[in-house]
Amino acid sequence: MPLSGRGASAARQFEEDATDWSAVCTSDEVADCTARAVTLGAARLVVWRDGEGGVHVWDDRCPHRGDPLSGGSVNGGLLTCPSHGWRFDVNGQQVRMLTVASPRCMSANDATAYPACERDGLIWACVTSPA
Repeated sequence: MPLSGRGASAARQFEEDATDWSAVCTSDEVADCTARAVTLGAARLVVWRDGEGGVHVWDDRCPHRGDPLSGGSVNGGLLTCPSHGWRFDVNGQQVRMLTVASPRCMSANDATAYPACERDGLIWACVTSPA
């Protein structure tokens, strides 16, 4: 599958130096337009595949209230939090908020995304440096 945009950049980064990269799951564990929870050491991650087959690895935590994003739905290039409907694009940027802005939001409105790529039947991520 050809890579473009952030996926191509992550793949180049992986090829140049894979020292800080970890295999987070097998490719066949994440079907198109699905998300799943993965634990890597102490890190709770969500691995998801967009409608074009691109893989994404983020903290499994919605910035709104900390709920797991792994239970959310994927529609094309958007991951939707199951709790309050916040939507994030493939870069982790919040693109839609269905709830009223709350002073109790846990952090900035973007999800924490990590560089990720797919090689040799595995999904790899560099969880030491957010994308």
